[in-house]
Amino acid sequence: MFKIPRKFSSIGAKLFICFWLIIILTISITRLVSEQFRTKSFIIPTHHSDVAKVERIKQKLTLTPVDTTEKLLSTLSRKPGRELLLKNTNTNEVLASDKWQIASLQTFLTENNLDNLTTIKFEFYRMTGPVNVDVAGTPYQIYLATIDRKRLPGNIIQRIPTWLRLAIPIFISSILLWLLTRSFTKPLIAMQKAAASFGDGEFNARIPLIAQRNDEIGACAASFNLMAEKLAQNIGSHQRLMADVSHELRSPMTRLQIALGLAQQNNISEALLHKHLQRCELEIARLDEMISSVLSLSRLENTISQLELMAVDLKQLLILCIEDAQYMANEKSINIHFDYQGTALLQADPNLLSSALNNILVNAINYSHKNHQVTVNLTKTSTSFIIEIIDTGTGVPIEDLPKLFEPFYRVAQARDRATGGTGLGMAIAKQAIVAHNGIISAQNNNQNGLTVIIELPIAISKNNTHEI
Repeated sequence: MFKIPRKFSSIGAKLFICFWLIIILTISITRLVSEQFRTKSFIIPTHHSDVAKVERIKQKLTLTPVDTTEKLLSTLSRKPGRELLLKNTNTNEVLASDKWQIASLQTFLTENNLDNLTTIKFEFYRMTGPVNVDVAGTPYQIYLATIDRKRLPGNIIQRIPTWLRLAIPIFISSILLWLLTRSFTKPLIAMQKAAASFGDGEFNARIPLIAQRNDEIGACAASFNLMAEKLAQNIGSHQRLMADVSHELRSPMTRLQIALGLAQQNNISEALLHKHLQRCELEIARLDEMISSVLSLSRLENTISQLELMAVDLKQLLILCIEDAQYMANEKSINIHFDYQGTALLQADPNLLSSALNNILVNAINYSHKNHQVTVNLTKTSTSFIIEIIDTGTGVPIEDLPKLFEPFYRVAQARDRATGGTGLGMAIAKQAIVAHNGIISAQNNNQNGLTVIIELPIAISKNNTHEI
């Protein structure tokens, strides 16, 4: 089977060839139709100069008769731009020179009979006649054809050779079509190169100039830039997560190896062996918790959250989360205070939202001082609910507040084991809130502690959930 060369299968070549063929077809059809309807000759006011010339020719023939048509045709002086035509009124035969421009005049005289002096305009000549003469007993009519010096633009074009008349529009249309196809294919080639570069690992590949176009190609480029930005963020988050996981796993793995090494020593007492095995069990539990948290965070960050939306009473959900957290708070003699009158209905995924609230409550309890209080406030606006979880800990340095929701972030590395956390709880909470089109932030309060503020929209649609 015939295979089209690659250079002709590109969209640029296809556009160029298709448009070029359309232009040629349009020109050809227009030319054909115009030829069918174009008036090839028409009567104009009698040209007095031509009439005088014809009368002089008649007078000359009267004074000096001729016996052949060849002599008669030669009576007209050989001046450029003038031709003499003889029509035999018996046979309608028309005699003239062999110039191709005269052919249309000969055809006209063959098909038509004129009796009065008339001037007729043709494409290249104007013809005046007839004047009746006899040549060797045969009646003839004399017509004078003169090139019209007042040429119309159309006539000038008609004098150009046919091949040149075709070549000029083809050449001009080819240039214009090349510019048009280039305006289409250049941004597409740029997008293809950017996509290839992105696929090769250049995650900063963008096409900002093309995205500024106000057409479908510009919209496509803007969508590509947005897609590339989101992919770069996801890949960057994944890479940072992997780096953080590698770093965070090193400490419990090292302690686990040390505990195993001590437990394998010879002549070790049973009490000491039991202590080392308990340490191994503790580190394994921490590893399990960390891996579980990492999987949860990775699932939230790198997939589109499949929310199971339903009508949820946020007040009752908070009460359930507070009751669960109160068991932990009792160990530090901390009371969790919450008071809200009425219902607080919104569209949400109760499991995902309760996970976020539990993480924030556990974090508040871990960093609050003993015998203090954690306060939970709930307020309603016209479009959203605002939750404030206020602890009485030591707060967070202002410069570290934006980092609070990053994976494995801890304000003080020395406190990480004391609180028993993995540094992933706040990051998981953020992703869960973002999945609900919500906003989460943190600020220090006047009790020297930290206040976490969550804003959740009352109504949410699955089609409007964030990609997280």
